[in-house]
Amino acid sequence: MTAGLSGPTGAWADDSKARLKAMSDYMAAQKTFSFDYVSSVEAVTPAFEKLQFVSSGTATISRPDKFRVTRVGGFADLDVGFDGTKLTVHGKNLDAYAQIDAKGSLDELFDRLQNAGAEIPGSDLLLSNSFDTLMDGVTEAKHISSAVVDGVECEYLTFRKNDIDWQIWIETGSTPIPKRYVVTSKHVVQAPEYMLEVRNFRAGEDVKVANVAIEIPGDAKKVDLSELGQIDELPAPTGMMGDAQ
Repeated sequence: MTAGLSGPTGAWADDSKARLKAMSDYMAAQKTFSFDYVSSVEAVTPAFEKLQFVSSGTATISRPDKFRVTRVGGFADLDVGFDGTKLTVHGKNLDAYAQIDAKGSLDELFDRLQNAGAEIPGSDLLLSNSFDTLMDGVTEAKHISSAVVDGVECEYLTFRKNDIDWQIWIETGSTPIPKRYVVTSKHVVQAPEYMLEVRNFRAGEDVKVANVAIEIPGDAKKVDLSELGQIDELPAPTGMMGDAQ
């Protein structure tokens, strides 16, 4: 059973943007940080069955131009590194890797990947000014309530755009980090969702700086980034899966 909310009942729209801005400013001020995460993405089969695919991994960010991310799920074992000049993607389960020249900042890299249709899910939370990106196209914002995520007290905010709804749970207090982020594609059949949950956030001296240079096995095949389709969180379509909506 789900509860219904009519209009702004129980919501505090006046400070939702301010709380999101505080989160954006705090994250931008963290020059080196790391976290563990769990993510899930939903797909809808032609038979209108909604399936959820779950992955987990780690991320280390060093502003302005370095990161290392791992992700392991049922269909991928992924290691990604960016050293400010080159992006390396190693699909361990595929015994293949791709590299692209991408000199610049993390913001520039994420923008380039988005334009190429290879956006890293959740990367909008890591931008140096995530507030402007997240708020672009927002038509409605609400502060729904307080909440608890992974044992941590948070504030629960919701935002609406023409094509998607998104929700975020931000830790209460002096460290307003995003603890949970959900994006709903509301005009797609069955409204599939993407979810990212951040755990064990560490910053500053508590962070062990990751080596962003990925060591590629000698027998791994170098391919074009577009050929690493199976690094996605979704499996390739099969007879059982059908074509995801």
